Amino acid sequence: MNIQESNSRLLITSGDSLILFDFNSRKNQSVKVPPPELPPNLTKGQMEVLNKQDRTINSLSVSRDGQYIAVSTENKQVIIYDRELNIKKNFIVNRTTSKLVFSNTGDILVADRTGDVFLYKFNDEKNEPVLLLGHLSMILDVALSECGKYIVTCDRDEKIRVSHFPNTYNIISYCLGHEEFVTTVKIVQNILISASGDGTVRLWNYLKGEQLNVINTNQHVNNADLLEHFSKEMDKEKVDVTALPITDMQICSHSDCLFVAVSLFNYNGIQIYKVKTDTHEWSHHQTIQPVEIPHKFYLSSNLYIFNNNKLISYKYVNCSYQIDPCTQMEDFYKKFDYILKLTDNNFITVLYKRKFDNVQEYLERKKLRLETSK
Repeated sequence: MNIQESNSRLLITSGDSLILFDFNSRKNQSVKVPPPELPPNLTKGQMEVLNKQDRTINSLSVSRDGQYIAVSTENKQVIIYDRELNIKKNFIVNRTTSKLVFSNTGDILVADRTGDVFLYKFNDEKNEPVLLLGHLSMILDVALSECGKYIVTCDRDEKIRVSHFPNTYNIISYCLGHEEFVTTVKIVQNILISASGDGTVRLWNYLKGEQLNVINTNQHVNNADLLEHFSKEMDKEKVDVTALPITDMQICSHSDCLFVAVSLFNYNGIQIYKVKTDTHEWSHHQTIQPVEIPHKFYLSSNLYIFNNNKLISYKYVNCSYQIDPCTQMEDFYKKFDYILKLTDNNFITVLYKRKFDNVQEYLERKKLRLETSK
């Protein structure tokens, strides 16, 4: 599931569906991902792969002017819609996308699971990609600076790379400090904010690669059993875990401060931190704990939390987010509850690196060879 808000419109993806809710007109609509438009000269094997029915949407992006919406799917499709959800482009990329974003000029940046980022020109009818940069591991998120001059990429190997855009061969800096995979990077008011599987949120001067501050979210989890249970489960897979990983991070700007909201693996709450933009000091502002573990959330002037059976809306009132019985959103959820199916939230566990000890196996094979050679 992906959620974004743009120009008083809420966009939600679930499975192979894209749903739009307009707060002003109170109208809503949904569309399903169409079959791929296959390029010519494909082999039979390639056609079978691209035609497979897994059209689950894995990434969502809205252009800066709000005029276009782009989604990518598990079967390597990228579809661009206009504001009315009419299809403008439908094309195939070489590898499954991990993240796509619009550039400031309306072109599409596509990061794939092998670690490459490609640029697709919006007006290029041939949809020929331009390779921008590459990582040695899976890229998990991409962010562009507000000025459009810099691109930030993060990966499974704890690295954050800052490059010039579009001349990405010119690397500005690396922001190093996370101890696990970096799932999310966002640039707000010239501050880079990152979230990781190590349970921390870090603030950066990304042009210098300097860490400005760090928030340890696990310090505000009031249930120590959660980490103990998770550590035992991951230990079975030979993974050492020292913190509950951050599964999502959302940021909202409020005058001279930022609100940073995070969700943690299997934690029944959304933590909200207040960060001063001038001093980069932070404080724990609020923890919202719905009845069930939040599956997905989105933070703006409002806070939307999805769990297993409903959508809960919170409004920012008197310096805090308070529950807002919004009949519009309740009606919206009831209409599309058959589409808004929640998937397993264990996806984040596959990002941990497994440790394999093959020395013992090697010694046993060597011993067997020596015995048979006698």
